[in-house]
Amino acid sequence: IESWGHDVVPLEATPELPHRLPEAHVDLVFNIAEGLVGRNREAQVPALCELVGVPYTGSDAATLAVALDKALAKRIMRQHGISTPEFQLMHTGKEKLLPELAGRYPLIVKPNAEGSSKGIVATSVVENEEQLRAVVRELVEKYRQPALVEEYVAGREFTVGLLGDRRPRVLPPMEIVFFAKDGHTVYDFDVKKDWEKHVRYDCPAKTTPAEQKALERIARETFVALGCRDVARVDIRMSASGQPYVLEVNPLPGLTPDYSDLVMIAKAAGLDYRTLIGEILAGG
Repeated sequence: IESWGHDVVPLEATPELPHRLPEAHVDLVFNIAEGLVGRNREAQVPALCELVGVPYTGSDAATLAVALDKALAKRIMRQHGISTPEFQLMHTGKEKLLPELAGRYPLIVKPNAEGSSKGIVATSVVENEEQLRAVVRELVEKYRQPALVEEYVAGREFTVGLLGDRRPRVLPPMEIVFFAKDGHTVYDFDVKKDWEKHVRYDCPAKTTPAEQKALERIARETFVALGCRDVARVDIRMSASGQPYVLEVNPLPGLTPDYSDLVMIAKAAGLDYRTLIGEILAGG
């Protein structure tokens, strides 16, 4: 940020921020705050910026709150005709399984409002109702939030980065290629933590022109449907028939140099780290 001619004032998203932000007299907030508690935690800094009249980068509070709530985001996708796996929200694990999911095992169970694959492990993919209800109860108790029960889509996994606003620039799709050839592949927390043992990242992904066009189209439609701004990353599974399904959208993607998915995608698109940050800044 300093390399673009700006003075940087570090501010933390703590309970003191409502007092510190006005006193800092900043012209722009480069928002990377993910918050600590609650399904609205990623929306807190943008909402505060709007309250005190300070511009900021990235999506607004409404988009960040909706995107973190996976079930709510999927409902909006459905309203816009965007393919996303069948799903059901469970609050206790005792709810009757919807007809769309009953008998359609395997299913995958995940916390409804967590990021970075938190709460997703190898046992998240369930093969029967007994396993399903056990995992739901465990997640509800551990994370104090509803569990999302979702159709498991077997196939290739991609993530697509976007930059811009109403007409976003779609960066080359990146494929997460699993080394394991059997079982149900899941890009879970353990895989991300020790990724070199489990996956490789192909960017640009090895796709046909039709597959790439389908990935770019559904990523752009998702970005627009959820009202994203400046930057986002869309996670997608492509079935054996070539149909892409949006798993979720991250409007506050990680920006760790030489590590985060979006940074690797940008590099493949010819954007070095400084340029990537500069494009996000320009949007704010």
